[in-house]
Amino acid sequence: MTRIIARACLALLLTAAPILDARSQNAVTMNATTMNATVAEVGAWAIWGTRVTFVQDGAVPGGTAVTTAAREDRTGDPWASAASIAVPLPLKAGDRVSATFWARATRPETVPIMINGAAPSYAVLASRTVGLTPDWRRITLSGVAPADLAAGTQFLTLHLGRAPADTQLGPVLFRPGVPDDADIQAAFAGFRPAQRVQDVPIPSDPGIVLAGRLRLPGRHGDGPFPVVVLLSGSGPGKRGVFPLIEDRLLAEGIATLDYDKRGVGESTGTFVDTLGLMERDAAAAVAYLRTRPDIDGGRVAFLGLSQGAYVGPAVAARDPAIAAVVMLAGPAGERGTLFTDDMREKLGKAGIAGDANDRVVAALEALYGAHIAGATPSVVGGARQELIDAFVAGGWSPAQADAVVAELDTPAVLSLYQAAPNEALARIRAPVLALYAERDTVVPTHRAMPEAQRALHANPDATVLEIPGVNHGFQHIDTHTPGPLEPAVSAPEVLDLVQRWLGDRLRAGPKMN
Repeated sequence: MTRIIARACLALLLTAAPILDARSQNAVTMNATTMNATVAEVGAWAIWGTRVTFVQDGAVPGGTAVTTAAREDRTGDPWASAASIAVPLPLKAGDRVSATFWARATRPETVPIMINGAAPSYAVLASRTVGLTPDWRRITLSGVAPADLAAGTQFLTLHLGRAPADTQLGPVLFRPGVPDDADIQAAFAGFRPAQRVQDVPIPSDPGIVLAGRLRLPGRHGDGPFPVVVLLSGSGPGKRGVFPLIEDRLLAEGIATLDYDKRGVGESTGTFVDTLGLMERDAAAAVAYLRTRPDIDGGRVAFLGLSQGAYVGPAVAARDPAIAAVVMLAGPAGERGTLFTDDMREKLGKAGIAGDANDRVVAALEALYGAHIAGATPSVVGGARQELIDAFVAGGWSPAQADAVVAELDTPAVLSLYQAAPNEALARIRAPVLALYAERDTVVPTHRAMPEAQRALHANPDATVLEIPGVNHGFQHIDTHTPGPLEPAVSAPEVLDLVQRWLGDRLRAGPKMN
């Protein structure tokens, strides 16, 4: 109970629950190439049990490959690591289906491959072993359906748990029957993926390298492309939070970049979720993008959710070359009041009202003021004890008060207290789209939205809207009811609006066939 109350007091630190990259969960864009044949992009590979890296490689069709790292422990189950991709074709009993894919390894290795059904039986339709070498090899596996099988129920799978070397995989051609060489060459020759994915290192502060993932449009020429930097909410965020937005932007000819936060995932450093550090890392991402010849450095935009909707505008306020900013559930308000107004409301809901509420807020302001002034440990300690006493006077037990104050007295929360989003919003001259969620229980729309309107009133291209029926993650789901996860920002009307608005502001070029 104490932890629930504490987290209620820290509403601005919370955001939609992190999710896995939807592209590692489901097959994505498929390109029809010949009758009843389909080429699956590299992003459709679902890989588990090992580290995954996307690279650009002009030697493989589509120009993108995915690398699966060899496991240190290769004595266990071959299934400990695997790569799998769904067969997108429906099959009738007796039908033959073939999967042709590109693969190689950093040194010669032999791996089992199969076309198999899903759990729990994993019934095998076809299987064999293949030898991989450092040169790209085109491999075909073929089998006959024992019964009628729906599309997506069978999978091409490579067992990599005992693979002694890193393995690289390219796109996959699925087609009925057994293709001849001319069929295969024609299919891959006409293959243009919707996206070209590359994992990139982004240098930030000394000793800090962020693990970024850059997605370039695959059907809009060679660039340079406009790009949107995607910023997630508070907490140890990783890449892949906004897959549906990324797909929409790539279809517009707009590249996307996101990254693991410092100290999280494959990024170096220590994770300390203060706004100042997050701003420096976001600025470093922009600086990195402007070094790339395939990116138009004058058409860089931010899209952020919750904490990310504070960080993006803060960087844009200092960088007049930022082309556009999208804020989703962005905190707005004056320095100090943004945090204390939220505290007053949350404390009231937790049963601390009236004079007791005022005492807690005043004690909290005194504690943060001591930190900001660099007060001695004894002064900080005294202010901390006064805050504990204020909670106890409000009716909480000493144990509850200690637990709450331990969560409030952190650098991350102090950075929220010092945040001044309205100052940043008032300085932005780039177009701004600020969306708020009617059912948001994290960033209170009834307070933040009027503040954003006030701060942006002088911006000639600023739009502030409330989206009905969506939660803090801009989803049409009840976050308090157990159920399947949805990607952050999955409401179709929000996806449509963001796609059109950014497409117009970034002036994406015409689609190439």
